Amino acid sequence: MTIGEVAARSAIPASAIRYYEKKGLLGVPVRTSGRRVYDSGVLNHLVIIRFAKETGFTLPEIRVLLRGFPAQTPPSVRWKKMTVGKIRELECALAKVRAMKEMLEALMSCSCQDLAQCARGLASRPTQLQTAPRRLSRQL
Repeated sequence: MTIGEVAARSAIPASAIRYYEKKGLLGVPVRTSGRRVYDSGVLNHLVIIRFAKETGFTLPEIRVLLRGFPAQTPPSVRWKKMTVGKIRELECALAKVRAMKEMLEALMSCSCQDLAQCARGLASRPTQLQTAPRRLSRQL
């Protein structure tokens, strides 16, 4: 398949496919008369790349998922190893968002008359945002 055919079948722009090659997510295709020629397996890789991106994996993480394990490692083992860290990362992000929401809700009852008074009050206590990741790491 040409890059245009791969792009059409995967609904991923040719520029993104070239970028994934450059970043090491896809193997370098064979060239015939200077044109990239892909086998059908590239479509499977593109499905995995799209899914991994949608679930929050970075391109370097996706490269590890696809190419950072011994060839005989089954996908189930790869996903399990990769998702443990990603789930922890999401739990930390959720804790941070919850703490931010609580802090904003607390501001709804602010009765400060000027910014100096507000700053003194805020400086007198650690923010929930600073303590939330520590609380979460003790729970994990």
